[in-house]
Amino acid sequence: MQRTLRGMLCLTFACAATLGLAACGGDDDDGGTSTGGAAATDDGAGKTGGTISTAYTSFPDYLDPALSYTQEGWQSMWTVYTPLLTYKHEEGAEGATVVPGLAEAMPEISEDGKTYKLKLRSGLKYSDGKAVKASDFEHTIKRVLNLESGGSSFYQVIEGAEKYLKDGKARADISGIVTDDATGDITINLTEADGRFPYILAMNFAGIVPSDTPFENQTKNPPVGVGPYKFENVRINRGYDLVKVADFNVPDQAVGKADTLRVSIIKNRRRQTQDTIQNKIDYMNDPPAPDQLRDVRAEYTDKRYKEFVTNSTYYYFLNNDIAPFNKPEARQAVNIAVDKRSLARLFGGLLEPGCNFLPPGMKGYEKIDPCPWGDPTAAPDIAKAKQLVQDSGTAGQTVTVFGNDEPESKSLAEYLSDVLNDIGYKARPRIIEGSVYFTTIGNQKTKAHAGFANWFQDFPHPGNFMFLVDGDSIQATNNQNFGNVNNSEVNQILDEANKNADIDEVADDYARADRLIVEGAHVVPYGHRKLTVFYSDRVDFENCTSWHPVYNLDFTQLCLK
Repeated sequence: MQRTLRGMLCLTFACAATLGLAACGGDDDDGGTSTGGAAATDDGAGKTGGTISTAYTSFPDYLDPALSYTQEGWQSMWTVYTPLLTYKHEEGAEGATVVPGLAEAMPEISEDGKTYKLKLRSGLKYSDGKAVKASDFEHTIKRVLNLESGGSSFYQVIEGAEKYLKDGKARADISGIVTDDATGDITINLTEADGRFPYILAMNFAGIVPSDTPFENQTKNPPVGVGPYKFENVRINRGYDLVKVADFNVPDQAVGKADTLRVSIIKNRRRQTQDTIQNKIDYMNDPPAPDQLRDVRAEYTDKRYKEFVTNSTYYYFLNNDIAPFNKPEARQAVNIAVDKRSLARLFGGLLEPGCNFLPPGMKGYEKIDPCPWGDPTAAPDIAKAKQLVQDSGTAGQTVTVFGNDEPESKSLAEYLSDVLNDIGYKARPRIIEGSVYFTTIGNQKTKAHAGFANWFQDFPHPGNFMFLVDGDSIQATNNQNFGNVNNSEVNQILDEANKNADIDEVADDYARADRLIVEGAHVVPYGHRKLTVFYSDRVDFENCTSWHPVYNLDFTQLCLK
């Protein structure tokens, strides 16, 4: 989901933060105060009404469904833009089930797996009252492709998508999408079978928008959608509101409980924690600071605080295309030198050291044991790493390590920079503002050597992780394959495995691709995350805190006591 999760932990300890003290530092915006809103009423399944305040550490990368690719963005996108297919609003395995969204039913798929037929539900309206048309789906996909979205590679399997991209004419047709506004019929023809395609149709990129939505980033004025909420009061880099759509009524889709979800950006994680404790904000998206975490666990677990295991991977990317990491020995040296125990400690016990790129909860995961670069729970062999740097002929080269200005990313970039200096490079960190970090390192013109990266599933399929290291996904801008990994054997395995709709049949293939990526030292995976939720005392913890396997906290289920 991508929906990569950007802001996670506070790793700096500049100000005292015992739980009884007021928060120190932080932004001066007024978004951290809970306003209460209208009186809540009980609908029998958790109360409805009122205003719930939420704190993020960084503003989402975009508030445009064609472009948004961070967890912060996707958590909101799911409530505003419903695709043809979507997910159940349930916890656990049920929540990972793809179900009809704006389509009447699941698609009819041809025997060769290349043709999908769907029908739009009748009577659908956008939040502004405008009727939804079948042709809006094609326009939605055109925007993803035309704007060079980070998700565009998913939709290039549609017949005519490559030509559409090559011709560069925004309003040209995509030959593989045929729609009929009179009947609501939508036919999608693929160039080849793709077992991931139902999941791809359920991604937020395919959240339908009107056909007159411009071919440009709409973050300042997000387009209307079909969903239980709509965007209002967007304050760039400061926050926005999700306001309940009164007449939203799509069968089997949640309508939302709170009247308004007020999202505010509060950079200081300590302030977020303190404000949550003091009921000034109702939900913080990121974990409490590590030195506060123990006390929060002790005081609030099962009352206001929970931890959840996620399908995620934290890793360093190494640019396989440019020196020094175009040399395998140089990449091997970094994998050997990184101390995964130290990195786990930085996460306050919310990271499990690992060797694999695929996370343990994902189909296709087979633990790589022994790890070719050393036991993830043991000390690294720095002497061996230094020798490999010498053997590679890259000693003394300059390396820029990228990170963003959120505390955990900054600290992780500084750590890798120190490691690289220790083993023979001249390294320095380069810290970029969080909301533009991933678009910066995803632009080939940046020529980023190495840096912080992480991934939380867009959808529960191993192909959603492996596309990050698939040579076929490399693009000029909004590139998610930050290290330009292009292993021909891996590419071939993924080309075949991705066609099969039965994940169980190809799980071994994904495991083999995972092993090849690790053995080739193409990236430096170091662990898999737990996430937390921490609420104010105003939130109904027992009935209204649903944890979704794809979108994490389900905003539609949040409610007040």
